[in-house]
Amino acid sequence: MDFQKLKHLLAVIEHGTFSRAADKVNLSQPALSRSIQALETELGLPLLDRGTRQVRLTPYGACVAERARRMRYEEAELRRELKTLAGGESGALSIGLSPTPASLLLTPFLAHMATRHPQVRVAAELGATAALLEQLRAERIDAMVCDARMLYGAADIDTRPLAPLRAGMVCRQGHPILAHRRPTIDHIRQYPVASSTLSPEVALRLAETLGPAGAPEQMVTVRCENLDPLVHLALTTDTLLLGVICVTRHEQQAGRLVEVPLPPDPQRQGHYVLARLAGRSPLKAQDALYTFTQQCWNDFAAFQPKQPPPARPKKGTQAPPPRQKP
Repeated sequence: MDFQKLKHLLAVIEHGTFSRAADKVNLSQPALSRSIQALETELGLPLLDRGTRQVRLTPYGACVAERARRMRYEEAELRRELKTLAGGESGALSIGLSPTPASLLLTPFLAHMATRHPQVRVAAELGATAALLEQLRAERIDAMVCDARMLYGAADIDTRPLAPLRAGMVCRQGHPILAHRRPTIDHIRQYPVASSTLSPEVALRLAETLGPAGAPEQMVTVRCENLDPLVHLALTTDTLLLGVICVTRHEQQAGRLVEVPLPPDPQRQGHYVLARLAGRSPLKAQDALYTFTQQCWNDFAAFQPKQPPPARPKKGTQAPPPRQKP
């Protein structure tokens, strides 16, 4: 059934005569009459009682007109909804965040969406990258920010790399381990070590700089995919927190957490990506996630922690004399 013919029928009903309706729909009166007749022929029923002054609906026409009004309303709603979707003003967005991106992005992104896109319905799934990847492929989430390692070579996933983030270890201000200028793995293993799941790259670099006992599976004693309780643990106990340094940037800037001076290694980094299914047309709301993440991520990557305080000499020893200027 041609929806345009239904619109012609509604025009005749609403304007009362064929001549006035023809003017409104930009047709000649004979062309409008032929359109209504063609609709009646298609349905096999008379829709209008044509009188000398004003046309009236037959009972069949009243039924058709009621449905035609609903269809016209739905068409207008569809156009409006598509317009707002295209502008990122409405719709739904379901995102996945692995532990480090969740700690960095979740709260500021939700605040951004509530402020800039208040009509978009946002849902967030948090978890390990492998679990999020399954949800992405099942189309239960639209996009995710996660560890890059699981997505290498995944032809069905469109990925956009983010700047690498330096990994290391932090502890509370005044922690005994800070008395050592360069803590060894033996010093570290005197205390609990907490971490979320680390990428193989970070694990490999730790093992290379600290020795086999520095591999996360040997060193980590507390593992949790939610970093917030681990940060609290590091703040309130002697637990050492292992992971991406900028996760605790606020605590470090406030002087509450300090980076443990591990042996330097420029390759000890976490690698993350923005990811969504390849070949899909993204909604504008997905672009909001991408734009916001890329704007924030450069700040995360540029974070420079405060230098830890110099190691205090042990009791019974004297601090080395200051170097003389030449």
